[in-house]
Amino acid sequence: MHRNQATTELPGTAKIESIGPLHHGKEELQAMEDHKLRYLQSFIPRTGLSLEDLVRVARTWEERARSCYAEDIRLTSNEFVKILIIDASFLVELLLRSQFDAYSGMLDRIFGKQKMIVDVNHDIVLLENQLPYFVVEGMFGLLHGGYRRVLPPLTRIIHNHFKYFWMSIPSFSRSISDSETCHFVDLLRSIHLPSVVGFPGGSMRTMDSTLSAKEIRNAGVKLKPADNSTCSLDISFANVVLTIPKIKISDITETLYRNIILFEQCHRLDAYFIHYMKFLSCFVRSPMDAELFIDHGIIVNRRGNAEDVSRLFNSILKETSYIGFYYQAVYEDLQAYCNMPWNKWKATMRRDYFHNPWSAASVVAAIVLLLLTFIQALCSILAL
Repeated sequence: MHRNQATTELPGTAKIESIGPLHHGKEELQAMEDHKLRYLQSFIPRTGLSLEDLVRVARTWEERARSCYAEDIRLTSNEFVKILIIDASFLVELLLRSQFDAYSGMLDRIFGKQKMIVDVNHDIVLLENQLPYFVVEGMFGLLHGGYRRVLPPLTRIIHNHFKYFWMSIPSFSRSISDSETCHFVDLLRSIHLPSVVGFPGGSMRTMDSTLSAKEIRNAGVKLKPADNSTCSLDISFANVVLTIPKIKISDITETLYRNIILFEQCHRLDAYFIHYMKFLSCFVRSPMDAELFIDHGIIVNRRGNAEDVSRLFNSILKETSYIGFYYQAVYEDLQAYCNMPWNKWKATMRRDYFHNPWSAASVVAAIVLLLLTFIQALCSILAL
């Protein structure tokens, strides 16, 4: 979708469900349609409306919703409106059941199977599987007053739903306009942008290919997770400490990153996520680098092993182009610090000889013994 349109040249393939018209009717995705109808049956009583009322409301969305897709949607009016109703009610009901146990059914066939809910979340972050956000927001707005008085805003519910699977920030401070939001992928990108956006232009200068996590550690740089950050992209280097907000690696992380990156590329948006992944990929070059980030609490790994994590960062930006570099100043400060031999020598001494009290004591004793030997030799020479 365009900042209001959709594209089909996308990474990832829908596993079990179709959302929106682009993949509607595909045989391999039909099994999920029964689940969506069950969710619709649960959703309708929450609105106080009849199915006929929902149809009348959805028809007012049809023209605008069709214009949100780059391709000509060759479906009749009734078919298209049916998709809007079933898929939008499914997404809202899914979010309600995800966040509030009181709204879930006794035998929920999606949340009752871990693999199925993972696959569902994988599919709803694919760019080709998006509904216009105003349709989902409109369906959420049809909940009767008793629900809306106690529920948080839809953006908050979506953020909380994906927080388990993705970045772990406690809240987001940016003001996000529903009217300017294109779809879920756009919203998830917007949630994690800095509160004050400002993107540098110009060309990115050459980056030192040896500046991995292992190398900066060998130069004495400390790695620290930014536990209280309100922006997932807020990376800083100060007082010999590289601070990075925690990164959750789950089964859908790679899919979500790839679709956000493609969204930035297709619509020529400020490439915050492209540059964020470029910065991280500079340091997570090997399984050993990934282990360092995991051991320091920066990466919370819920998927595979360290090799899988390093492979993700090394492959995610292939065939991706960009200009400028959002983290240029941070990177250059790191590079300058690590290129100073004195810093590497200090780090080596601290790591190899002063890493515990006994090692430090033995080094001091050796230095004292060496000094005493030197003094004794000097005194012998003077006596002669």
